[in-house]
Amino acid sequence: MGCCIGQATLAAPSSIAVLYPAIQEPYRGIFHNIMSGIESRLGRSIRSYALRSDYSIQEVEDWLKKSQVEMIITLGNRGLLAARELQPKFKVVVGAVLIAPDGNSLTGISLTPDPKYFFQKLKELIPGVKRVTVIYNQKHSSWIIKQAKEIAENYALTLNAYPVKHLREAAVLYRKTLSQLESGIDAIWLPHDQTVDEETVLPLILRESWERNLTVFSSNLSYVKRGILFALYPNKKNMGRSLAELALKQMQNHENTPLGIMPLHDLFIAVNIRTAEHLGLRFTAQMKREFNLIFPLQ
Repeated sequence: MGCCIGQATLAAPSSIAVLYPAIQEPYRGIFHNIMSGIESRLGRSIRSYALRSDYSIQEVEDWLKKSQVEMIITLGNRGLLAARELQPKFKVVVGAVLIAPDGNSLTGISLTPDPKYFFQKLKELIPGVKRVTVIYNQKHSSWIIKQAKEIAENYALTLNAYPVKHLREAAVLYRKTLSQLESGIDAIWLPHDQTVDEETVLPLILRESWERNLTVFSSNLSYVKRGILFALYPNKKNMGRSLAELALKQMQNHENTPLGIMPLHDLFIAVNIRTAEHLGLRFTAQMKREFNLIFPLQ
C-alpha cells in the first residue's frame, strides 16, 4: 500500500519548511518519523519549526520570511490551525491530521485511509464478505463515505452507510443493526470519527461480533488489540514522502490553487490472529509476513 501521487519533476527546492507541534515523546517521534520521510523524498535536510501550544502566528510568519520559505508542510492539529492563517501568504500542504475537504480551500493528505485499501484487504482476508455496514459522523466523514460507495462496487460489496450527528444516535443504531448482520456475509467498518463510544458501544460490538462471528475492521489501531480483526494505520515515513511529493506538485502550481484533500494511501495493516482463528480464517505464511503488526503480541 503506497501513495499514488504522480512523481513531480521539479528539483527539490531549498525553500520548504515543516511546522509541527512541540510535544513530548513518544508522540514527538511520530512527527520526526514523518519529517524523515519528507527529507528522504527531497534528498536533503529541511528547516522545521516546533509550534508551542501558545505559539504566536506573527513570530512564525517572521521566521518563515527570514528563512525565505516559499512552501510550508504543516503537521497535526496545531499545524492545521497555523496553515489556515498562513495560507494567504504562503503555499501550504497539510498532513498528519484527520481533516475533511473544505470546499477545496486546502491542499493535503488526511489521516483518513482510502476505502479502496480497506475493501481490498477485507476481500483478501475474507473473500465471502458481501456487505459492509458503517455508521459514520455526518459532518466529518460524508466525503470519504461518498468515495467508499463508488469503490465498494469494484469489490462486489454493498455498503450500507448510516449517517449520525452524535454518539447517542450512533449507539442506538449499533444496537439496532448488529442483530441483523449475518456471519460470513457482513462486515462492520468502524471509522475514526468519534462515532464509537469506547466505554459502552465498543464492548457491545466486540461481544456481538465474537458471539456471532462477525468481521470488524477500523483505522483505529487500538481496536485491534481489543479484538477487532484488522486495522489500517499510517506508514509515517511513506506519508512524509507523499507530503513532500504533494508540496513539489503544489510549487509547480503557479496560480496557487489548492489541490484539495485526499485520503491516506500510505498504510500498514495490523491483524488480531486470535480473532482470525475464532472466525475460522487460516492465513498462509506469506500472508502473515505481509502483516505489519500481529496481536496478541508474540
